[in-house]
Amino acid sequence: MAELKITEQRVTVELDWWEKVVARRSHLTVPRRAIQAVTLVDDACTAVGEGRRVSATRVRGLTYTGTITTEDGSRSSSFVACHGRGPGIVLELKDVTLDRIVISTAAAHRYAALLNPA
Repeated sequence: MAELKITEQRVTVELDWWEKVVARRSHLTVPRRAIQAVTLVDDACTAVGEGRRVSATRVRGLTYTGTITTEDGSRSSSFVACHGRGPGIVLELKDVTLDRIVISTAAAHRYAALLNPA
C-alpha cells in the first residue's frame, strides 16, 4: 500500500513494487508548499470519481492506481493509489503538474495531523 513520507519541505507518495507497475511510474514527490487542502474521506476510491486513465490501472472494487484526468472540460489531473473501499486522504495541490493526490490508507488521520499541525 502507498505510504506518505512527510518532511518539512516535501511529501512523497512511496509506492509498493506492484503499484509502480500498475501506475507506470515510480514514487511521486511534491513540495509541501503546493498542498492547498487536506481532506479525510471514508472511501478513497469513491473520492477519485470518474476520469480518463492517462497512465493508470483500474480493477473495480480492487484497485485504481495511476494518473487520471477529468472529462468535465477542466482537464484536472489526479494521482491515485486506492485499494478496496477503505478510508483515505485527498491532497489538493496548486502550481504543480497534478491537481490532486488521492490515496487509501488506514493512516489518513495521522497524515492529516502531520500536514495540518494545530
